[in-house]
Amino acid sequence: MPESNATEVHLVKIPLRVDRLMQAARSRGIPARDLDDGYLAHSVLTELWQQRSPLPFVLKGRQRTIDVWGYCGVDAQTLIAHANDFGDPALLQTIDGIGSIASKRMPVFPTGRAVGFTARVCPVVRLSKSTNGHRPGAEVDAFLARTFAEPENRAIRREDVYSEWFGRQFADVARVGARVTTVRVAGMSRTRLVRRTQGAERHARSLERPDVYVEGELVVENGETFLGCLARGIGRHRAFGFGALLIIAPDSIRRAS
Repeated sequence: MPESNATEVHLVKIPLRVDRLMQAARSRGIPARDLDDGYLAHSVLTELWQQRSPLPFVLKGRQRTIDVWGYCGVDAQTLIAHANDFGDPALLQTIDGIGSIASKRMPVFPTGRAVGFTARVCPVVRLSKSTNGHRPGAEVDAFLARTFAEPENRAIRREDVYSEWFGRQFADVARVGARVTTVRVAGMSRTRLVRRTQGAERHARSLERPDVYVEGELVVENGETFLGCLARGIGRHRAFGFGALLIIAPDSIRRAS
């Protein structure tokens, strides 16, 4: 018997116009140097939809239009109605056709179901003690943290460190509802993230962080719990374009490998 879906989680797709995103930023007095795609999309989405905003999400596309793929608790029609009723007209113009917003309700996968996944993640860790000039509690690249802990003559592969970091996010199967069977780093780089402080006099703070794409397969152990995992996302900076676990057919991963 299939498990009941008590919690609604919807995968939504929202097309955004890049040029109008930039116009919206300028109209709000945000300098171009203080922008990254994830921060800008986050700002627009949360202003339009507040607590209904897709979170986590990932951006796809780099030309005239970028698509937001993310999870939220309401469907496309609810997002469209809320934006039409309450949205700033200038922000509505950033959407490449509000009727183009689409969604699907995510299923509760049965126990034992194998699924494929892709994700953009930011593999960082917190240091437990002062190390190599970093204060206790500092957020650092997981690869950098590993080099601090290993002998200098030991070769360490970034791909291995990032794959292990991803696997640790699923170590508590009871909390995430699934176990990872395979994971592969499909791409990695460094990216500049911009975060603006709160308060009357806001200023920008620039961070450099690892930007990693992973893919693989997992097996669902508890469908409802796994649905909650999708809604929460994986790792840090989930509000800014990281951590959305997109579910795909497992055989598509095998063909691409």
